[in-house]
Amino acid sequence: MVSVTYTCPYCDTVVEIDRDAYLADKSVTREPLAGYEYSSTTGAYEDADGIEFVCIGRPETESGDEGCGRTFYLNYVRFEDGRERDDGPSLEDTPRFDFQP
Repeated sequence: MVSVTYTCPYCDTVVEIDRDAYLADKSVTREPLAGYEYSSTTGAYEDADGIEFVCIGRPETESGDEGCGRTFYLNYVRFEDGRERDDGPSLEDTPRFDFQP
């Protein structure tokens, strides 16, 4: 298991979950993707197409972020006939702001 963090697309609060490292992330979206089956963070999310998060933040953060309470979705990469399905936005489609000095 690895600890993975995601940013809420509504309020930018960081949420965290422990999960198997083999799961491949596709995207984080405000709405569920059509045809995807989601699990809660306490369910069998390894067997689902993604995870339905409720933004509650990380309790151990010093900033005391409590989150906005809204629902957002982590979508895993899905395959069909050995090829990645094009089910919507991908993490590679989002702009990156990795400013390096």
